[in-house]
Amino acid sequence: MEKTATLTVAPKGYPFPVSRALIAILQQELDRAGVAPGTPAIVHFRDPDYSPETGGFHPVEVSVAADGTIQYLTDFAFYGSGPFAELGKEIDFDFGLELFQHMGREFPIARGRELFQLWQSNFCAYHRMGTYTVEVVEGP
Repeated sequence: MEKTATLTVAPKGYPFPVSRALIAILQQELDRAGVAPGTPAIVHFRDPDYSPETGGFHPVEVSVAADGTIQYLTDFAFYGSGPFAELGKEIDFDFGLELFQHMGREFPIARGRELFQLWQSNFCAYHRMGTYTVEVVEGP
């Protein structure tokens, strides 16, 4: 089996530290999906039981560029209730555009540093708990 692209672990290129645990999760999912080196991919993490009525673990989407760097990480949540509930971005860390978005408001990426540290710690714990189903889509 051909080795997949390795994600960039060094802080260079990221506005703040990305944990080795998060890098390992993403690399594991790229490997499992057989993503070829130099191929961009989007990794979708879903809690199949997440709903506006019962809650659950938020869906997460991570874009990995062809060079193995993380372009963005987006955490989605339901807004509204009942038949009017919509899934939308709650938190978005866009390393490529150097933007941090929270509940529809944009900020310079540096403003999201503390929230990112908390988010990645929680995400890694939820992944270890086996809460997500994962789908990897190759391409831009």
